[in-house]
Amino acid sequence: MTRKTPSDFTSHDDWLSYVRREIAVSDQPCALAFGRVDLFRSFYGMQGHEFPAPFATELERIDEMHEAERTPALETLNKAILANLTQLLADQSTPSLSASDPLAPRSSHEQIHQLRSHLAQKKPYFALWTAYKNSEREQLIIEDWHQFLLLQLGTECIEEIEFTRAMAELDKLLTLFHDGNRVLPGLSFERIWFLHSLRGPERMLQTRAVLGMLTAELTACASA
Repeated sequence: MTRKTPSDFTSHDDWLSYVRREIAVSDQPCALAFGRVDLFRSFYGMQGHEFPAPFATELERIDEMHEAERTPALETLNKAILANLTQLLADQSTPSLSASDPLAPRSSHEQIHQLRSHLAQKKPYFALWTAYKNSEREQLIIEDWHQFLLLQLGTECIEEIEFTRAMAELDKLLTLFHDGNRVLPGLSFERIWFLHSLRGPERMLQTRAVLGMLTAELTACASA
């Protein structure tokens, strides 16, 4: 079946506009799920890797399914691809974080400091929260934070505003880990880093999963 994917558009916003404008509402979840597969496949290429053959074979099988079966099958495939990509990123980062590396984090404090510095310097949505947090004010007010986002991102950028607000929650959770000298769950760095490469519904879905993972770990530590 021939269909348009995010790769056919100059920006992800153009892709989303196309889906909302040209595709029936009932078919949009399926189109967006196919789009996420395309984004993941592009990310493999950006990392210099071939799209894994088992995923390509499964995608061909899904393409032959009836409409009612296709969307849940695609969601399952996307979860498997994301897990594989997360492990790929973890494997690529292992050498630079080995115990023999003099720059490698030697404590949970250093690990979290490295992660937050990386996000603040390299990830614009986290950087927006950092800029607001570090601005000269005696007290952070939620209404001011929301107005700040509206001014910086625009009233129409609902998804970006939601994601940036989630970055504020992420920073607060990382602060709790840092102040409690608690070790982050495995692959946290890679999963948080990868959030910024996602677009559309998948990004907030995975963001909520990461926030839930960190919250659950803190709850488990508090009850231990």
